[in-house]
Amino acid sequence: MTPEQSLKVISDAIAKSRKDFERNAGTPMILWGVIVLIFSIVIWLLLRTTDNLMWNFLWFGIPVAGWPLSHLFLKNKEIRGARNFVNDTIGQIWIGYGIFAVATAVALSFVAAEHIGAITIVLLGYGAAMTGMVLKNRFITIGGFITGIGGAVALCVFRTYDATLVFSVASVVSLILPGIMMNRNNR
Repeated sequence: MTPEQSLKVISDAIAKSRKDFERNAGTPMILWGVIVLIFSIVIWLLLRTTDNLMWNFLWFGIPVAGWPLSHLFLKNKEIRGARNFVNDTIGQIWIGYGIFAVATAVALSFVAAEHIGAITIVLLGYGAAMTGMVLKNRFITIGGFITGIGGAVALCVFRTYDATLVFSVASVVSLILPGIMMNRNNR
């Protein structure tokens, strides 16, 4: 095989991985987006009605609820996606997001709990933008940038827990709408 042929085979394999991922990723994005949406609205309501920042600890409930629900609703291997380069890369992006989001939330719980939502939105936007770039999907990339920049603006504009409500919008822009678009494009 010539070097050109080898590069073509690799390029074709990555393009196929991208298409396979996009065909299977819409439903998990919608599921996680809805979970984030529900948690952010509930946390915002609790913070707003009680003025107790301890409700921010409910953010840790997202992975606690999300993983079992994900495994329950996404049992079908086709929906979960086969292991390939793109699937693994995007999985690593979101594992990194999860680690940074939890570490940030734990650290901020002790010094600035009111900023957990806004900073996590920035991280969510980054994860979504990176996912869009790997997939070469402008809609996801732009949604990620809008989310990340929105989180930064929320951090500056909202001095209270109202940034948490922005998180609900971020879940729609970064996860739910791209998931719906991906499912629609693959029908």
